Amino acid sequence: MYLAKVMGPVVCTVKHPAYEGKPMLLISELGAGEADYEIAVDYVGAGVGDIVIVGGAPGVAQSIFGLDKAPIKTLIMGIVDSM
Repeated sequence: MYLAKVMGPVVCTVKHPAYEGKPMLLISELGAGEADYEIAVDYVGAGVGDIVIVGGAPGVAQSIFGLDKAPIKTLIMGIVDSM
């Protein structure tokens, strides 16, 4: 797990069925360079500018979303209130 800042939403016209109805956000790990981005599936309702807790062990997204196969590597699991 690590902390990241939400940079903005990701909009796709075509995506894997596992991503249907799930918000995808562009995130940047805190302390990393600004050019280091990753796409994460939002599970908690994070917004642009939020500091979030990010992680995703193998199989976590499958059990959370109830999917047989989920090619979801990164999951936003919490929003940081204060540091």
